[in-house]
Amino acid sequence: MSWDKDIGLLVIDILMLSICILMYKKKTILGTYGKYMFAAMVVSFVIDVIIYYIGIQKNIPGISSLYIYIYGQTGVFFMLLFLMYQNLIKDKKLQKIAKLILISFVIFFLFQIYQLDISIKLLQNILYFDVFLLLFAITLFLLDTFKTDIILNLKNYYPFWFSLGLIIIYLAIIPSIIISSSPKSIKNNELWSIIIFFVNFIGYGIIFVGLFTAKKLD
Repeated sequence: MSWDKDIGLLVIDILMLSICILMYKKKTILGTYGKYMFAAMVVSFVIDVIIYYIGIQKNIPGISSLYIYIYGQTGVFFMLLFLMYQNLIKDKKLQKIAKLILISFVIFFLFQIYQLDISIKLLQNILYFDVFLLLFAITLFLLDTFKTDIILNLKNYYPFWFSLGLIIIYLAIIPSIIISSSPKSIKNNELWSIIIFFVNFIGYGIIFVGLFTAKKLD
C-alpha cells in the first residue's frame, strides 16, 4: 500500500486548524504572548491551504507557491515567532540578545529578497538562517524560564510546549530537506514524505496537547 501524500497534508492541516481554534478559545489563559502564537499558527495554516490549492490547480496565472511560502512562512511566520520570544523573555541581557536576533532576521531576510532571484535556493538559504535564529531564540527563552519559579509549573506553561513542538518540527525538517534534495534520495521521495509527515504530526501534536494543560501563570 503506497503512501498518500494528500491525506498526510490533510491530517496536518486539520491538526493545525484544531490548534488555532483551541488557541482562540483559550486566549485569556494564554495571556499577552498568546496573540503571537495564534497569529503565527493562523498564518502557517492559511499558507498551507493556499499552497495545497495551488498544487491541485496546477497553473494559476500570476500566483506562485514559492513566493507565498517565502514571504508568508519564512517572512511573516518567523517574524511573529521572534516578536513573541522577545516579549516572553524577561531577563534584560537575554532580552537584548533576543532583540538582536529579531534585527538580524529582518536584515538578512530583506537582503536576500532584494539581492537574489526568487528560487528554491533562496528559500533554503532563508529557511536555514531562520531556523538557526529560531533555535537560538528558544534557547534564550528556556534559559530565562529556568531562572524563574515557572520551572515548578512547567507543564502548565504553554510557551514551553509550543517551543518544544517547534524544536521537533524544525530540528528534524532541515536535515530532511538537505538529505531529500540529494540525487540518491530523489528515488525515495515517498519515504521522505512519510518522515516529514510524522515529524510534523509529533511537533504539532505536542503544540495541540499542551493547550489542555495550559494555565495562566503570568
